[in-house]
Amino acid sequence: MKNKEFKNELKEEKVDLVYEEQEFQQIRKDLSRIASLFKQIGFRDFVNYLSSPWRIMWINFWAGIFRGLGILIGMTLVIGILIWFLTKLVDFPLIGIFFQQILGYLESVDVLNLNPQNGIVP
Repeated sequence: MKNKEFKNELKEEKVDLVYEEQEFQQIRKDLSRIASLFKQIGFRDFVNYLSSPWRIMWINFWAGIFRGLGILIGMTLVIGILIWFLTKLVDFPLIGIFFQQILGYLESVDVLNLNPQNGIVP
């Protein structure tokens, strides 16, 4: 009787070991997939980037410079096109007077001091 019980216990342990081995193999596959994904996305480079605060500041400094230049150039173009468009609208009958006043105001603003010459403060 004890021999039969012992054999049953061995079978159960063998089944448990096979199940644990399958789990271990699945975990190993998942970890290798995660490692390859980290390699593909350049995780090591990102960690090196984060570990150097001076490099972060330097890159953000230059990014800010170029963002500022982009805003400056973009706004210059937009305002230039807007003023050009307003000069074309001055010739319309009913709204032409209104746009002529706006255009006159824009031309009267001193760009360096940002104060209008006629004393009207926006």
